Amino acid sequence: MAIVNITEDSFSDGGLYIDLDSAINHASLCIEQGAHILDIGAQSTRPGASELGPEIEIKRLVPLIKELKILHPEIPISVDTFHHSVAEKVLNIGANLVNDVSGGRHDPEIYNVIADKGSSYVLTHSRGNSKTMDSLAIYSNVVQDVKNELSNQIDLALSKGIKEEKIIIDPGIGFAKNVDQNLTLLRNLEEFVSMNYPVLIGASRKRFIGSVINESDPTKRIFGTAAVAARCVNAGVDILRVHDIKQISQIVIMTKSIN
Repeated sequence: MAIVNITEDSFSDGGLYIDLDSAINHASLCIEQGAHILDIGAQSTRPGASELGPEIEIKRLVPLIKELKILHPEIPISVDTFHHSVAEKVLNIGANLVNDVSGGRHDPEIYNVIADKGSSYVLTHSRGNSKTMDSLAIYSNVVQDVKNELSNQIDLALSKGIKEEKIIIDPGIGFAKNVDQNLTLLRNLEEFVSMNYPVLIGASRKRFIGSVINESDPTKRIFGTAAVAARCVNAGVDILRVHDIKQISQIVIMTKSIN
């Protein structure tokens, strides 16, 4: 899954693809390099990010999605949003799935939209929001607590009519977790694979990788990201959400070949 951020302030590539032409070119390059899914986000979810509101998201997303559906009709489009009004709009114009970093906590009405449209839904574990999540990284057992909280959100989604086969789970690497907690989750990925839903991991270039390898520049964290990708393949993770498609695709192919 290729990250296509049409934002001004994403932690790694904010501002690079904010205009339509550069976003189209970037998305097309990602597909050429091996992306199977495009994940488009118009709202940064980095720690400390300010919330834009659904109107700005829609204004940014709609032209890009329309163009990409014409240029690359075979490639599924995921939209990274936690607003039900954004989800409804993008699904109406051809987006295929919604990637909700709040897991439905921010705007529970999003469950009804997903159920009504019959689309796939990435349900992510997180706590709080971009402003508060760092203060909420307190767990008695991070693996079990994250599994329990994910299960509660899954039950809620199912109760609202979302089909079980449409749910993809994401343990939320970097969302209300510190470095050690992120590493513990990665060591125990099989626990999430065993929940019998497709698993998505989005660790690309994240802050905890920078802490481990002592690299402050997110664009220089590709080898740290590669190590995480190999671990994910070995654990049976289904989807990797990454910035560096060509390189991580090679990691995936080589790791699977060794296995």
